[in-house]
Amino acid sequence: MGFNSSRLPDSWCSFLTIFNASESTSVYYQVTVTVCVISSLLTPIIVTANALILAAIWKNSSLRTPSYVLLAGLSITDFFTGLLSFPFFVVNQWADLTGSTKIFCIAALITQIAGYYFSSLTAMVITIMAVERWLHMSRRSLLTVRRVVVLYITSAVLLIVFFGCHMYNWYHTSEFFSAFIAVFMLGAVLCFFITGFSYFKVFQIIRHHQCQVQTNQNVIGIEKYQKSVITILYILAILLLSYAPFVCCLAVVNIRGNFSARLTRVSLNVCTTIVFSSSFVNPLLYYWRIKEIRDSVRGIVRNFCRKEIKEEFQ
Repeated sequence: MGFNSSRLPDSWCSFLTIFNASESTSVYYQVTVTVCVISSLLTPIIVTANALILAAIWKNSSLRTPSYVLLAGLSITDFFTGLLSFPFFVVNQWADLTGSTKIFCIAALITQIAGYYFSSLTAMVITIMAVERWLHMSRRSLLTVRRVVVLYITSAVLLIVFFGCHMYNWYHTSEFFSAFIAVFMLGAVLCFFITGFSYFKVFQIIRHHQCQVQTNQNVIGIEKYQKSVITILYILAILLLSYAPFVCCLAVVNIRGNFSARLTRVSLNVCTTIVFSSSFVNPLLYYWRIKEIRDSVRGIVRNFCRKEIKEEFQ
């Protein structure tokens, strides 16, 4: 069944079209165009980079471990961020400049729901990664590749159900915040607490082993574990740094209650771009920090180039 924009409830469009084009200034226009250009350039790079990471993990049998499967889960969310969130964000901004209210409304709705969904899934996966490292280093690992896949799919489905219920409630009751924001924030705090506690236990284990290590072999093992933990910390840092400006800006907007201020509009657009740009930084981090992924990606690129050259000369 096709999506009919004429059936959108007034509450959706009234909330999403609070930034009408009539209030735009030359500065706002220039910033919006710049944001659209940057987003359009990053979109194919994000999709390609994360597709390469996924292919590298899939083709290299040594990378099919619980930790790398979870890393692939993060690449999947980043891949769909580049495939859905970023393009609809660009459409949303262009529709704002051209005054296309219906297109603006639909694109803004998809951008918001996709953004909330993929950010929630990313937070859940990072939490699972932290717990997996803790269990693995304490030699109590209960997560196999199969269980990790089931856990990832279960998390994705539960989030779909949650956001589906939210959309249904929003459609019929015209309430966007309240329970949804409360549950969303509670989930974020819970993920943050579990992740922090897991890393506390991980670094306790690392410190304990470093104090008792007696052979070089054990030293190498601890260094390998420590490197994997630091890589996850980098991922977490990128997530927090990319979302911090947006959260701060949104908090200021809610406190002031002035959604139509020109500076606020510009700030939200720029902060949203920063949030989505984390999907571009993550695959670069995997390539830089993980030698196995770097070698596998290079092999895929070399094989592709050889195939193209061979077909060209035939």
